[in-house]
Amino acid sequence: MLRTFIFDYSKSHWVEEQHSLLMNDICIILDEERERIYLWKGPKSTKRRYSEGYKNLKDLITSFPKMDLQLILVNKNFPLEIQKKLNSMLEKEGPRNLLFSRLITIRIYLIFLLGVIAIPLISLLNLSTSLFWPLSNGINEIDNKTFDLWISTSEILTLIAIIFFAVNIIIGIVELENQVITFSTAGLIINIGLFIYYTFNIYLFRFQSGSTLTIYLILKSEILFFVFINITLVLIFEIPNIYKLLSFLKSYRKFIF
Repeated sequence: MLRTFIFDYSKSHWVEEQHSLLMNDICIILDEERERIYLWKGPKSTKRRYSEGYKNLKDLITSFPKMDLQLILVNKNFPLEIQKKLNSMLEKEGPRNLLFSRLITIRIYLIFLLGVIAIPLISLLNLSTSLFWPLSNGINEIDNKTFDLWISTSEILTLIAIIFFAVNIIIGIVELENQVITFSTAGLIINIGLFIYYTFNIYLFRFQSGSTLTIYLILKSEILFFVFINITLVLIFEIPNIYKLLSFLKSYRKFIF
């Protein structure tokens, strides 16, 4: 029987894993029948990770006191049975689907991906509060302080989203993940456009007769159009990124939790 263990670099110990390998993993294949241990180093793994894994092999070996285990170090030409096991673990969720090769980028990307999904939605929620402003004869009435807070809140949220998308683009470049780069670039461009759009502030709307320096009168139809434009633009990048989140969790959940 073959058993496989992957070295958890963050916790400095070996963890049994039977299904998935990343290209930067260090893996042990235990052949219980022949009492042999094969040490496999992923092509994207670092010398430091390999060295740490090798140092901690003693703890793994001592957990099988009834076996006289022989450690075999090879870079290639594993026995056929061992090679098949490695191939099956890589093929199921390996280089074709698991494009991320670093545990740290997997976790950072998840955090920022959640951010680029949540932050624009919060901004839309903020902008949608305008639908509840006092209304009379098809005209909304709003004081200048509330209006400034309304616009500036979405400006700040959009700026944060821009930073998050920029980080995701860097992660996509580091991991050579084209989908991440494409979706994040689209989000970055749209959010930069929205940020510039918000900077027009009071010039976004045509104030109606009777407006003062402290009270603004704005057509309800203009507010509705403004909110509609924002929802449309946000959905252009939100839908692909939500899809990416679902597929990402499906592929990498074992490496996240």
